[in-house]
Amino acid sequence: MKKVLSVLSILVLMLASCQSVKDFSYFQDTKHGEVTGIANAMETVKIKPFDKISILVTCKDPQLSAMYNLVSTNTRLGQTSTNIGGGQGYVSYYTVDKDGYVDMPILGKMKVEGLSRLEIAAEVKKKVTTSEQGVKDATVVVEYADLHVGVLGEVKNAGAISIDRDQFTILNAIEKAGDLTQYGNRKNVKVFRRNGDNIMTYELDLTSLDAVTNSPAFILQQNDIVYVEPNKVKARQSTASGNTFLTPSFWMSVLSVCISIAVLLKN
Repeated sequence: MKKVLSVLSILVLMLASCQSVKDFSYFQDTKHGEVTGIANAMETVKIKPFDKISILVTCKDPQLSAMYNLVSTNTRLGQTSTNIGGGQGYVSYYTVDKDGYVDMPILGKMKVEGLSRLEIAAEVKKKVTTSEQGVKDATVVVEYADLHVGVLGEVKNAGAISIDRDQFTILNAIEKAGDLTQYGNRKNVKVFRRNGDNIMTYELDLTSLDAVTNSPAFILQQNDIVYVEPNKVKARQSTASGNTFLTPSFWMSVLSVCISIAVLLKN
């Protein structure tokens, strides 16, 4: 009888901890000193139609550089302005049109769709230095405005998250969302990405670093939606008794009944 009770006790403890550590741990395929490659290591955020960006041209002659910068006005739809360094200069945001162009002073229309922030800066600098004015000492700075991804589902702080770097990974998004909750399914995190008239779906297994870094969705693009689906425990809790048989209290009750029966039989 003692052996039976011992076996029952072990079973109860095992079932009470039915959520395996493997369901919670990230990157279980890693070991100390291992090197994991990134399939799209050079991928960066690329500008798309309707994105907002700032393009600021500066040089030693403020009047000369001002010719290439957008003037802040209240008549430009959707335009916002910020004071630069407390001085008299202002920078305004360009909204990329549906064909992927921005219209710059002096330089005219310029295709920016599909380019990174640094690529746009290099292209603008090339045009400025070879323009009729020939600004040889020009410095061009391009910044994102209002680029974000959405994080939904079983995370601690769901919502829109701003992209603050050229390479914004799914790990950055999860970090800013406060990590997954205990009910988040780490083995099947979905990323939805619009591609023209289509939406691509990617699935990432966060328990495998190799699987994450080799996914096309490892480095996120603006307007991506990250969805963390609920695990089986949370799914069962959506029903009145779906999770009853996996709770510690249930199995403790079973053990208590078994002990009572054993005592009665012994007497």
